[in-house]
Amino acid sequence: MAGSQFQCWNSALSTTTTINAGTSYPTGATCALQLGVPSGGLIQLIEWGVSLGTVQATAAVLEVATTATASTMTTAHTTTTVFPAINSLNGSTSRLTMSTTATGYGTGTITSNTTLRPIDRQQIFSAYVKLWPLEDYPQVGNASAAQYLQFRINTAATVTAFIYARWIELI
Repeated sequence: MAGSQFQCWNSALSTTTTINAGTSYPTGATCALQLGVPSGGLIQLIEWGVSLGTVQATAAVLEVATTATASTMTTAHTTTTVFPAINSLNGSTSRLTMSTTATGYGTGTITSNTTLRPIDRQQIFSAYVKLWPLEDYPQVGNASAAQYLQFRINTAATVTAFIYARWIELI
């Protein structure tokens, strides 16, 4: 497994005096977290998870999928909020494209629901974690164009959620 591991969340990092409460999602479908893989780049998704603030009466649907069309996210991630998942002795930083139209989080409107490849889809009442075994990781990237890995949530009631992703960059 070559490459560096990175991780990010669908919300800002906690500050010195508070713990972040996650992101509130209204009813309906929205893009909660998006990773923008640049043209010629490749990542392997090794783990993702979600924790809902309240147990849902009707399951929330969470979908992880790739698309060629970016959604505009509420907040852009940076090389500070996308961080090495394991101690990084060489000081590596993520090479994903950081902007509200590439790698970001929040309550982004799904711009195009044309899915290139579905990776995972679950009905969640409270919490879920997916870890791919035996290095059988889904790969995201394209030699000739950028691709976007989206974590989408569809709820029947407003809910606050934490969603995270962990991946290996082979860029």
